[in-house]
Amino acid sequence: MTFEVTVLGSNSAIPAHGRFPTSQVLTIQDKIYLLDCGEATQIRFSDCDIKYGKINNIFISHLHGDHYFGLIGLINPFHLLKRHKPLHVYSPPGLEDIINIQLEYANTKLNYDLVCHPITFEDDVIFEDESITVEAISLDHRIPCSGF
Repeated sequence: MTFEVTVLGSNSAIPAHGRFPTSQVLTIQDKIYLLDCGEATQIRFSDCDIKYGKINNIFISHLHGDHYFGLIGLINPFHLLKRHKPLHVYSPPGLEDIINIQLEYANTKLNYDLVCHPITFEDDVIFEDESITVEAISLDHRIPCSGF
């Protein structure tokens, strides 16, 4: 089984030359999983020659902007590229409302299902397929936060 981690960004909320907000790609076999989605994540996919259309599962650790502000930048191109497979997003409660407001103001009705899975912060398995098991582990941070 092939396993690869690609760091698309590791910076914090304050911009720094040559660095990008946090986002990591986990590739197992031919499946791509996205961990956090800071601004410019879709650009970093292109820079790293990763086919982001293969993403079906995104895991957001917490709702500080440097961990999710790039999400709408992935969601909208999927729509424009006529995606039909569901996209699953695992995140703290509230992210679905944020995304829905953005889509509403943009007058966008996605042509695929965006399935949001709120994390309960009870150290549970939140996702499992034949390649991976993802457990959300509650972390000590200023706001509710999970490690995966």
